[in-house]
Amino acid sequence: MLRVFAGEGYSPEVMHFVKQSGFDDIYREEDLAVLATMKNDYMAFSYYASRTLDSDPIPEGTPVNNYMLFGDKPNPHLKATEWNWQIDPLGFRSIITRYYNDWRLPVFPIENGIGVIEHWDGENPIADDYRIAYHRDHINAMREAIFEDGAQVIGYLGWGLIDILSSQGDMRKRYGVVYVNRENHDLKDLKRVPKKSYDWLKRAIHSNGEEM
Repeated sequence: MLRVFAGEGYSPEVMHFVKQSGFDDIYREEDLAVLATMKNDYMAFSYYASRTLDSDPIPEGTPVNNYMLFGDKPNPHLKATEWNWQIDPLGFRSIITRYYNDWRLPVFPIENGIGVIEHWDGENPIADDYRIAYHRDHINAMREAIFEDGAQVIGYLGWGLIDILSSQGDMRKRYGVVYVNRENHDLKDLKRVPKKSYDWLKRAIHSNGEEM
């Protein structure tokens, strides 16, 4: 799919699969010609974790997009969150470098963060050193992709500045550097409380990454 946004149109392999599957009538030749002329200014992507695949349990003939249904296997060398999202800064560096090498377009990570179950005691800021470590390690991995691998990166956005409902509508999964005092079914007072990571992120930004 990324090939399309890099101005190369759909690959012959994809088009062959579409034809074999009997779906070639969903495209018109003029539409494909237009798609082949488009090209993004940059490649944006979200990155939170990496996943590993064990090919042994995958039944023969399984479509590629269903491999993870059978072969998903935790990497024993990585730590994980409560949701079993494995923390892998090296994977972040790898995908930045690969995208830039493959498509020769600037890269822009627009989502990156760690979701954790957190509770505020009503007085003290949450000491989320794990979030500081996550962002520090991933930003440093991005720095290595830029200065050691030669990737062109135009920005970095952590997800997110404040705690909000996750994509599954669950307030327990908190990503923010600012705590929002509410639960799934109890709005409480909605008070905003900066976490320890808030001050860290502020220093990191003001020092252009020198104080991390």
